[in-house]
Amino acid sequence: MTANLRVSLTLLSIGFATEGATEVYALLSAGSFLPGTSLLFLLPAVLALVGIIFLLIGRNEWDERHRARLRRANQIFGLSLLAGFVAGVEVALLVVYPGIGAPLWAEVLFGTAVGAFLLGTFVTYAQLVFHLVTWGSKVALVISSLWALGVSAFIAQTLASDLPTLLSSIESRSFSLGYLIPPVVYLASFLFLSYFLLLAAYLDAHVTVARRRATWLKQVVSNPPGH
Repeated sequence: MTANLRVSLTLLSIGFATEGATEVYALLSAGSFLPGTSLLFLLPAVLALVGIIFLLIGRNEWDERHRARLRRANQIFGLSLLAGFVAGVEVALLVVYPGIGAPLWAEVLFGTAVGAFLLGTFVTYAQLVFHLVTWGSKVALVISSLWALGVSAFIAQTLASDLPTLLSSIESRSFSLGYLIPPVVYLASFLFLSYFLLLAAYLDAHVTVARRRATWLKQVVSNPPGH
């Protein structure tokens, strides 16, 4: 019984394909978008949310190995959310107490928190299916996470160096962040490789789950209950 797991894998795969395609477009357009194009980024987030919901609904389909993987993935994702929370709280405190300014430690903390938030998402996705794929796909998942680590580091460095300007913009209530968005979007566009590697691995996981279901059905037909 793997219906919910297969639906989840399918939704997440569609999300990775969409995200990878939009990142390729962002790369080719040097971080600029046509009006309305950025809305495509909402689709993968929605698909990921629905996919996770199907994972939770299908708890009865999990074996102990899958439960262990899911618990570890939840822990990693929780740490990722914590990192994002730390970044948000830091900015809020620096705005409320402008006398602190933006010292080096604040830039390092902000950049590290943002980078950890971004990286944690990819590591979470890799953890979810690592036990369901072949060795080739395991390698793809590792490369996907390592590539995301490198890109996250560049994004973290960019945002950290722009922290003083970001704080000034918020304090003046101008919120003119147009200077910051294109460079970050351009750097994030290099994550297309991580998304496509995740897509390949999740398709492999989908095949593995389908084969296990076929084997289970064959066993049920060969040995029906009560015989």
